[in-house]
Amino acid sequence: MSAQDVILGARVAHVRELRAEVERLKAENAALREAAASLRAHFDLALLAAADLRDGGELEVWDGWNLILGSVKEARGRDELVARAQACGRRVWIVFDGPDEAVGRVDARVRVSYTGGTGEQRADRLICDFVRMAAFLGLADRVTVRTHDKALLAQIRRLGGAG
Repeated sequence: MSAQDVILGARVAHVRELRAEVERLKAENAALREAAASLRAHFDLALLAAADLRDGGELEVWDGWNLILGSVKEARGRDELVARAQACGRRVWIVFDGPDEAVGRVDARVRVSYTGGTGEQRADRLICDFVRMAAFLGLADRVTVRTHDKALLAQIRRLGGAG
């Protein structure tokens, strides 16, 4: 084996390493773009809910899947939970973990949204971030979170919201 073969082998190995690094960086970039899009959507949702709070009255934020699938089931599915929100006569924002940041107003008092993004406890994070923002605006006393998740309730209370 000649010195030229050794140099060529080292260069080929280095090119392979660089290609692997480029692929890793592409994947990391895609994940960061997805996270940024999710944060933008969460911010937009929080602004909508903050506008609801500023209009007066109170806002209940419901932990959607927890109320359907949790230890205390309050509804058998999404449609039933939305119907319960409509029937209660209060302003309600139902937050679900879900694959896309969709938001929709069911009627004048009920909003349903999906968190988008990836990872665990996305709805919990969105709800806590909203209560944190409401506290910053001095409106946390107008926010009640409905969930049976004890850890989430403790966090909401620390932030100044009610549960």
